Amino acid sequence: MSVLYNVEEEKKYVYKKKITCTNCEGQFEDLRVLNSKLRRKESDADLRPRFQFIDSLKYGVTACPYCGFAAPTKNFEHLTSLHQKRLREKVTSQFMSQQPVSMDVMDYATAIRQHEIALICAMVMELPLSEQAYLCLQISWLYRGCLEEAEAEPELLTKEQKEQYLEKQDRYYKQAYEGLSKAATQENFPICGMDQNTFDYLLAVLSFRFHEYDLATKYCGSVIQTKGVAAKLKDKALMLKDEIIAAKKEEGEEAE
Repeated sequence: MSVLYNVEEEKKYVYKKKITCTNCEGQFEDLRVLNSKLRRKESDADLRPRFQFIDSLKYGVTACPYCGFAAPTKNFEHLTSLHQKRLREKVTSQFMSQQPVSMDVMDYATAIRQHEIALICAMVMELPLSEQAYLCLQISWLYRGCLEEAEAEPELLTKEQKEQYLEKQDRYYKQAYEGLSKAATQENFPICGMDQNTFDYLLAVLSFRFHEYDLATKYCGSVIQTKGVAAKLKDKALMLKDEIIAAKKEEGEEAE
């Protein structure tokens, strides 16, 4: 899918907000999305959200340029004293202060970098495994978005960069799958804002991506057989089940 967002159009969906860092009290401006203006499109099979004119995922993390603290925007202002201690010892002490990012819209390179820093911070703070894994999934989605942008404008990335980005996209996707699979056995729902049916569907998509067809079938079956599941989610699960059956059949034929 080729996607190219128009910068002038994207500007209409963002604004700058003054932020005071909860870790170091430094002040800077952060780009935020005007959620009231968003127009939702059909999400990807793995629930990656899509909107007209803007990839909102790029704006999902707030990163302090002075101390290195980065976190999902919704959690940035919530920092315990223990988390602050860990950040200052293992992140801020090694972080070189930078000039605040000054741009009208967020680019993929900056968004990826900020999300990767947020992942490091989440690991340092020892946040729940699901939160770390979901950041991995978001980073993978951002690499996907960057590659889609390059499809529309091939000159944006060299062949070597595309190969590198594909590798990183897959690596973070695998990390997300492994982390979310473990979280399902260790944490209570909702997980990452998802109820069990939505979470099972996501695990079905991820396990299918890595050719673990029996697990994918199991998760799909759980969604399909549960009463009260939203019709749209059940339809997605049914479509995925058909894809799993077709893939298993194809692999079986190739093995003969």
